[in-house]
Amino acid sequence: MDRVLVRLIAATSFLALSLLPALSEPKHGIAMQGEPALPADYTHFDYVNPDAPKGGSVTYCVVGSFDNLNPFILKSLRTTARGMIDTVYGNLVFEPLMQRNYNEPFSLYGLLADSADMDPDRKSIEFHLDPNAKWSDGQPVTPEDVLFTYDVFKDKGRPPYSDRMSMIARLEKTGDHSVKFTFNEKANREFPLIVALTPIIPKHAFDKETFDKTSLKPLIGSGPYTVDKVQPGQRIVFKRNPNYWGKDIPSKRGFDNFNQITIEYFLNANAKTEAFKKGICALDDETDPVKRDRDIDFPAFRKGDVKQEYFNTGIPPVVTGFLFNTRLPKFSNPVVRRALGMLYDFEWANKNLFAGKFNRTMSFWQ
Repeated sequence: MDRVLVRLIAATSFLALSLLPALSEPKHGIAMQGEPALPADYTHFDYVNPDAPKGGSVTYCVVGSFDNLNPFILKSLRTTARGMIDTVYGNLVFEPLMQRNYNEPFSLYGLLADSADMDPDRKSIEFHLDPNAKWSDGQPVTPEDVLFTYDVFKDKGRPPYSDRMSMIARLEKTGDHSVKFTFNEKANREFPLIVALTPIIPKHAFDKETFDKTSLKPLIGSGPYTVDKVQPGQRIVFKRNPNYWGKDIPSKRGFDNFNQITIEYFLNANAKTEAFKKGICALDDETDPVKRDRDIDFPAFRKGDVKQEYFNTGIPPVVTGFLFNTRLPKFSNPVVRRALGMLYDFEWANKNLFAGKFNRTMSFWQ
């Protein structure tokens, strides 16, 4: 009888063990669909020169002003200095857990976190921080920094950062270098990647009580640059951190090559264009083809010091046109909006105002 009972217990224990979910291995990258294209032993992104020389300086020019260096707060949202976190000029000061590879539709690779363990159903994800990750003051990046980031964003941050805790059921430290996010029913399949792209801030360098106040004091981040000079509303200068912790990791190899990056501010587009003509700005962008052709005739261009280049981006066109405020009663009827669209003489406007250089899109979502 005892022998049978022992066998029954052993069989039951084996069945219980066999029903446990298989433990997955942390991966070097995650993707929105399928698997990341690059293997675990990749050395750099395909579109980057890993041996690009370091040095020199570059000046970018923008229209506007700034009175704040903290990009995560609601106050001065539209007047925060460019470059702190920036889709155009780069995340110079603050970094996310993982880095996007723009050669793929939506794949992320290790940055502050060198690997991630994502549940197949995307109900949770565990990030394993790179033990070498450091803030610009030399202190290590820790799980406590990740926990603090989400805590302070929830209470003091601006959208969309302030909304992300509403989709997280639990956020916990799971090891000396790891944190785990468990999601609730509000989260979708993309949300683990959104979490991976959320910038992380240092707990020791911020005071939660005053976090939502604007500041022009240079902030500590983990990124490749530090703030060197600030002239409010006019200029911000970043210098490359020679001790940047991530300069040799694959997702950052070949990036961050200038020793100095300056962003100059101008009150309007005309002033910015004139500054470009004088050699202050490294590049100029202009979406109006007539204005571009008119402004391109200046001495530096005729001497060959300025180059004009056309290229096909391969992405859907950006819509330029009129948008109706459908909250107003006069625009609420779709038949009225359709009639106004039919009244607009695109062919005449294109010929007489834009030198025939535009093509009409078929919809806002072409």
